[in-house]
Amino acid sequence: MTLKLNLELDPLPYTIHRLPPTTPASIYLPLLDNQAWYSITKTAEEISLVISHSYPSTSNLLPNTPEEHKVSPSWRCFKVAGPLDFSLVGIMANLSNALAEHQISVFVVSTYDTDYVLVKEDKAQEAKKVFEGIGHSVSVL
Repeated sequence: MTLKLNLELDPLPYTIHRLPPTTPASIYLPLLDNQAWYSITKTAEEISLVISHSYPSTSNLLPNTPEEHKVSPSWRCFKVAGPLDFSLVGIMANLSNALAEHQISVFVVSTYDTDYVLVKEDKAQEAKKVFEGIGHSVSVL
């Protein structure tokens, strides 16, 4: 099967936060107000929060010691236009393998309908060229 995907590159920068798993939701949920897109993932080890900008005012809302709150700013987000059927196989492998060949790291978020691939901001244009080079179309929102 040859994949021909349509991807959309969000013009906004994203920040990825890592919080302790015991962080009360009441602390980070206010950060989500007015966000067009965000992701929260909680495991026994951590909470990962992806929001569309760094929120300089988070220092008084979130734990501010490096052990408690890690921040990775300057990511860009590619959305795979969906909805994607669960029977489709290899979408993320296709995208992430192509980027890996070009030494581009990814942070991936999946939802019921589609997938999102985040790359560091300084690699976004290179990632766009990689995706187009393997036959996908990329529009910049």
